[in-house]
Amino acid sequence: MKTVVDLGCGTGALAAWFALRHPTARVIATDRSAAAVRSARATMPANGLADRVEVAHDDAGSELPPGEADIVLLNPPFHLGTSVHTGAATRLFEAAARLLRPGGELYAVWNSSLRYRPQLERSGAPPSSCIAPRSSR
Repeated sequence: MKTVVDLGCGTGALAAWFALRHPTARVIATDRSAAAVRSARATMPANGLADRVEVAHDDAGSELPPGEADIVLLNPPFHLGTSVHTGAATRLFEAAARLLRPGGELYAVWNSSLRYRPQLERSGAPPSSCIAPRSSR
């Protein structure tokens, strides 16, 4: 069984999407925001996933052991309040590198205007990671 971690899960949409498509996966969704955790916890039963997705109040997967994940899902936040701030993305990329097992995969998506690729490459995440910047049109 694959273990999948959604770092900075927000509403839990990525975790729910993955769990719905991969019913045998163990899915863990984490966020440091209590409001995000409440939202993700509401998302799971609304999608019939209350018993299949664990939602944890945890900053950057700090409570999870290294090498825990086969896959990390990440749509890094880029706001701190109302200002654009990329520090959270750097921390989450580093957390992904720590959490992934050898041969693990990172699926990351972000607005292309944020230019996260160099940060991701410095983080130690696997070079085979799937990177999908969104157009910021």
